[in-house]
Amino acid sequence: MALVSQADLMAKLREANVLQLSQVKAVVFETTGDISVLHSEHSMQIDSIIMDDVSLKS
Repeated sequence: MALVSQADLMAKLREANVLQLSQVKAVVFETTGDISVLHSEHSMQIDSIIMDDVSLKS
């Protein structure tokens, strides 16, 4: 289980140019230890192939 502080997560959101939390579709903790932020201003769904090897947790 990855322990990430709220400050670190907010920094990653800023790096991804997220302006509103409502834009965030998913945050993925990669096997490399990095964090990927998937976001969009539109109400688009994430293509399932992008999330194929990701285990979902809320």
